[in-house]
Amino acid sequence: MDTVFPDQLGTIEEESRAAAQALIGRLKLTTPHAQPPERQNVAFIPVTRAQWKSVLKDADLPRLQQETDETVMEILLLRTASGTTVGKRLPELLQRLGKSVVTLSAIAGEVSRFSPSRTSAAERRLAADLAQANQREAQALFACLRQGWLESAWGPVHMHAHMAQTIARALETATRNQASIPDEDTYRRTLGLSAEEIGHGSGVAVRARLLAAWAKSPKKLDRRLRQSMKHLIDDSLPLTVKLLNHLAVLALSNRPLEAHRATLLSRNLVASRLKSEPEFTRSVMARHVSKERELLSSHRGQIAYHDAYNRAEHHEEKARAALDMHRAALEGDVKRTATVLLELLGRTVPPGASLSTIRDLLVAEGEKPLCKLLASTIHPGWRNASAHEDFHWDPVDGTLLLGGQPTALQAVLDSVIRARTICHGFEHGVAVAYAQNPSLINWDTEETYVSRDLAILQSAGEVRFSVLDIRRQGSLVRLDVPDFSISDLREAFRVILRGSIADPDVKRWELRQSSRDRLALCVDDTGVRVGLRVSEPLWEAVDPLPFAELPLMVNAMANAGESAEVTASSVLFFAAAHVAGERDRLSHALTHGDSAAKKELISTTKLISTGAKAAADLLENQARRKLLAFAEVLAGESHRLVTAHPWELARGFVPADRALRRHVPCLPWITEAGG
Repeated sequence: MDTVFPDQLGTIEEESRAAAQALIGRLKLTTPHAQPPERQNVAFIPVTRAQWKSVLKDADLPRLQQETDETVMEILLLRTASGTTVGKRLPELLQRLGKSVVTLSAIAGEVSRFSPSRTSAAERRLAADLAQANQREAQALFACLRQGWLESAWGPVHMHAHMAQTIARALETATRNQASIPDEDTYRRTLGLSAEEIGHGSGVAVRARLLAAWAKSPKKLDRRLRQSMKHLIDDSLPLTVKLLNHLAVLALSNRPLEAHRATLLSRNLVASRLKSEPEFTRSVMARHVSKERELLSSHRGQIAYHDAYNRAEHHEEKARAALDMHRAALEGDVKRTATVLLELLGRTVPPGASLSTIRDLLVAEGEKPLCKLLASTIHPGWRNASAHEDFHWDPVDGTLLLGGQPTALQAVLDSVIRARTICHGFEHGVAVAYAQNPSLINWDTEETYVSRDLAILQSAGEVRFSVLDIRRQGSLVRLDVPDFSISDLREAFRVILRGSIADPDVKRWELRQSSRDRLALCVDDTGVRVGLRVSEPLWEAVDPLPFAELPLMVNAMANAGESAEVTASSVLFFAAAHVAGERDRLSHALTHGDSAAKKELISTTKLISTGAKAAADLLENQARRKLLAFAEVLAGESHRLVTAHPWELARGFVPADRALRRHVPCLPWITEAGG
């Protein structure tokens, strides 16, 4: 409810008048001159309409305006008090008022960074307009006090307070109105990519999908991301893979205000600690990084609970899944993040400390903003009720009772999302601080299967191969991938080869396609060893995959149960197709006597021959002899044509044409529709 101010001040006690004037004159108190949000740069963080609603809700500016009005009313009541009372109460109330104005202005400034889609200019300006009206209300009150509660000086206070309340009501309406939220592609709005490109699949593997999509237009997407993150990074900072991933995930947050706030606070804290106590800070963060396996397990667990919530048909089941999510988020993300934060501040956190203890330690840090932010996510009563089965869903009243207290199920879910958002923001801030201070970082950290998984995902993304999820079982790595076609097969083998370089301990690779009626592409260490032997001398000079894929294909077809004869025929086709394709690509240059084109074609054909020989070594009997014979023919043709004129090569390598006519590939991983 709005605070109702009188139109006129009425009777003023002379003691109060004199005390107020004397106090302000003696203390030289002035209203805080917070920078109005409209003086800042124009909005630069693109968000969807739904994200914008979240920004307004988390900002909660109408509540801050209410706090200002309540303080103004308390000050107003002193006009009939004694001089002694005014002397005791007014300084504290004026300080509270100043703090309220600064806080509202700062948060309005945060809101003003965001540029929502499909939103009127008037609604976009509401936060800035409220901050301005709020500040003018306080300034007018100070002027009124300086003039000893002069009646004519009260009019501006009343006017600006009324204006601020009107804007605050408009903000409340804009926040509550859910009917106007369109169905938007968050990825398109925030990153310039589509949900189709990176939205499907697990969050663990998003790095691969993001890099694969980013590689299509890196300069344009880099510029866009830098523009939207200019409050965090400057143009001179290189966008490493790690930093790009963190900033992209930050842009996609469904609680952008909280996410950006936590990221900024974390960046500033970690950067400051790195500069003041680099060794200590690095040791704290190294202990945090060493828990990445637990972090991954917690993340997957929370996703499983979220899936259970979405699948649940009854509120009782939904309540249990929501409380499981809440417990996992607090005991996992929040507790770990709070422990790192407290240790960075030089505090000791007892081993196995409870959430209540963690919260008390955070609260003890007073006004430190990151500590306040994290402490606000901890509800020990909810967690304890969940842990001790002291909860149930009341089907009659349609509410969740936690420890006997009615609690909105949506409030629990919102709490989970907010807690995870703040913790993720902390991680984003650490990544930015590390990227901005590379000379202070020691990257010598213990390698784990989690870091190797990330390296595998990065290698896949860099070759534009999308991965939906990654899982391990012993020495097996399974990648869930979209259905692929013949044209994607080489890149699939490239992912396996590069992944094997990133993690040499993997003995078997499985690329499992989305359609369950399709076979998984399986390559074991036998095929990988031969593929690496062919490719290793070539990485710096040429793309080795056209040659190294041949032994990988033999191994994959054997693992799929194909006969040696069918395998040899398929490999022959691909080898011949590459020779013929390169000849046709270079034919124009060859017919015009280009000796460089001749040299390139002969070199490529020799490498195809080498790859075919390596593939033949994985076959036996007739199939092996067939493939070896073709490899020898290619080698012989290459040797014969060394002394030929370039134009002769445009019609050369006839054995490749014959092989294409005689052999048809039979690839067990690709259906006719997909191929």
